Amino acid sequence: MSTKELAYSLIDKLNENQLNAAVEFLSSFFETASPKNSKKISIESVAGIASEYANPDLIPLEEEAWSNAAAEKYKNFRR
Repeated sequence: MSTKELAYSLIDKLNENQLNAAVEFLSSFFETASPKNSKKISIESVAGIASEYANPDLIPLEEEAWSNAAAEKYKNFRR
């Protein structure tokens, strides 16, 4: 699946409020964005877009996710 196809499939899953927030956020990357869309979007509002997909059972694993991934990746590394 291409990046564009993935983006379209994700967009199809958003409700109207989530879609509006996503459009405002993406508009901030373009110089041609209208003044209406040029307001700052907070990290909290962007995170809210994905909140319905959050899995609370995985939150405790996030604290050690990076160290676990690094340990797995470099487990056979020798100096």
